[in-house]
Amino acid sequence: MKAWIGTIRYYLRQFIELGVLLLGVSVFAEILFGPDVAFFGSQVTANLVALLNSLGESGIAALIVVFAVIITYRKLLK
Repeated sequence: MKAWIGTIRYYLRQFIELGVLLLGVSVFAEILFGPDVAFFGSQVTANLVALLNSLGESGIAALIVVFAVIITYRKLLK
């Protein structure tokens, strides 16, 4: 059972790392080539700004969620 859970944790960790890498590449490509990057399909930086604005409107609850995500992400990378 522990081996099975370890395997799932490994694949989830790899999936999260891939997602973060794709997010970084898409932001970098949008900065280099402008907002109409053909192979990503949408404006990633505009979506990130909208997400940050909505978190800012939520106040302390959004801050708690952001800290929870950061702590979870750091634990997954260990």
